[in-house]
Amino acid sequence: MEDLAAGYLQERGVTVLERNFRSREAEIDIIGRQGETLIFAEVKARRRGKKSGGGEEAVGAAKQKRICRCADFYMHEKGIDPFATSIRFDVIAIAAGPQERPEADERTEEQAELPAEDSSAEIRWIRDAFSYVPYGRAKPHWRVW
Repeated sequence: MEDLAAGYLQERGVTVLERNFRSREAEIDIIGRQGETLIFAEVKARRRGKKSGGGEEAVGAAKQKRICRCADFYMHEKGIDPFATSIRFDVIAIAAGPQERPEADERTEEQAELPAEDSSAEIRWIRDAFSYVPYGRAKPHWRVW
């Protein structure tokens, strides 16, 4: 499913810089750049009809914190100043199986039918799904992972 998400983003003007970037504590599925904005994207795939909710609901507070810490590590490794760079955390939610389309909200850029593995699969790109939270400080914490 991450291949679908990466292709989807590339079709919409995002340059994919890294895939499955890992730190000791977490992994970021896709890191990309769109214009001057650095994008950290979490890909979540779910079967429609499950009571567990959509992919975007699976990125809770603890997961967000781990992703932010991993993003800190990435920016430190690449020499990127997070306070001089536009940063965005997105969720790519992929839903497969029979069910009605989920309602779009103001953060959802678009929904698209995917002619991929499952012809009924949908992908939603939720921009600014959550905010950047530096590791408990005014500046990111560059600890050794």
